[in-house]
Amino acid sequence: GSGSHYPNGSLVCVENTSNLGGGSCYDQEAFDEIARVAKTLGCATHIDGARIFNASIATGVDVARMCEHYDSVSICFSKGLGAPVGSVLVGSEAFIAKAHRWRKMFGGGWRQAGMLASACLYALDHHVERMSEDHERARRIATMMNELPMFTVDLDTVQTNMIYAQTAEPAAKVVEQYAANGIDMFDLSEHRLRVVVHLHITEEDVQRFTEVSQRLFG
Repeated sequence: GSGSHYPNGSLVCVENTSNLGGGSCYDQEAFDEIARVAKTLGCATHIDGARIFNASIATGVDVARMCEHYDSVSICFSKGLGAPVGSVLVGSEAFIAKAHRWRKMFGGGWRQAGMLASACLYALDHHVERMSEDHERARRIATMMNELPMFTVDLDTVQTNMIYAQTAEPAAKVVEQYAANGIDMFDLSEHRLRVVVHLHITEEDVQRFTEVSQRLFG
């Protein structure tokens, strides 16, 4: 009864899009409710926003609105946004000052990072709206894979740029067959793999992936 064997939680972290959810996005009403409940319980709130711009494009909800009721958010520039490297932590001025202090204590810091910041700014100016192209390509790939006997894909979860597929054969073997044809993907477990579409995946790449998939597993 007492629950004393459980830890005293003080932070609620929500990932949007959800990686292991197949790149699916939270409904904004539910997202707001999570923050509300967390705060009534005295918990801080943080968004793992590694792919939050993907979520914004897919749902039509502005990133600022999405984060409105949360204390902080981390954003990655090298995933959907396609910058070479870089992530940022966003929060109140007081929160960032505290985070900066912790970073110093752990030896963090980067000199002459301006060149990398420039690439991130370019991505924000040029790579956000085009994410819809990645989402559309991912949807086509998922539909194609789901029509092959080797794969089972929950198409309802394919909302952004990731495809999670169950495999009839060991996923490592499937990944190996694709690799032999110059196509990289990630085996997550014995019968599950992940395919990701990003800035550098072209229409020609999608066509080639389709041709290889149908030749190997059709």
